[in-house]
Amino acid sequence: MYLLNKIVGFVISPVGLAILAGGVALLCARRNHPRAALWLGWLAVIWLWFWMTPVATLMVGVPLEREFLSDGKVPKVETFPRAEAIVLLGGGMGADTNISSYAEMSASADRVWQAARLFKVGKAEKIVSTGVEARDSTLPLLKDFGIAEDNVFFLEAKNTEEEAKAVAKFGLQRVLLVTSAWHMKRARLMFEKFAPGVEVVCAPTDFEQTVFSPKSFSFKAFLPDANAFIVNSTSFHEWLGIVCYKLFR
Repeated sequence: MYLLNKIVGFVISPVGLAILAGGVALLCARRNHPRAALWLGWLAVIWLWFWMTPVATLMVGVPLEREFLSDGKVPKVETFPRAEAIVLLGGGMGADTNISSYAEMSASADRVWQAARLFKVGKAEKIVSTGVEARDSTLPLLKDFGIAEDNVFFLEAKNTEEEAKAVAKFGLQRVLLVTSAWHMKRARLMFEKFAPGVEVVCAPTDFEQTVFSPKSFSFKAFLPDANAFIVNSTSFHEWLGIVCYKLFR
């Protein structure tokens, strides 16, 4: 099921849908349907162009993060209430390369930093880290921050649904949920559905989309941008997950 979800997720994505439309356009051209091929070809180009622009980020990405700001700023860790544990969702660390004793960090490593900051100011006495091989990937960085291994617990999970179910079995009543701001809406939804007995306090980090401001826009906002395409593809996946869970779960 996990692999199937990944395959379907790729097909129903900005790149996947553009490839699908382009493939159908080629098929129409071979079947002597030039008008249909032309329309589908242009549709694929326009669709892909849109998802590569900062304009798409403003329309699709920013709404994912906006509600988690406080007066337009990222909330300070001191403002969050105390909880039984800090739940650190996986995905922020890179794979263990086996050639270094230091932590390997990916784009969302801010999650680990946020969990460490919350722990350091006394918001909880333990960190529950989720994800595949979380002990090997996340623990080294937490130890670099001076957090003892005895204060960190690990739950194996492949996706957010499994993470919520695993936390529900951990016997916690209130947690500080740490994940990237663009992922928080869907993560909160998963916990509401699969961990209904756990009070979740959102403590997001890794704000990426909200850096796009309409005040700084110019004609360049309508031009393809590699960074915008990355964050927009992520936003598309998040909104797709939110809609699907609300409709089918």
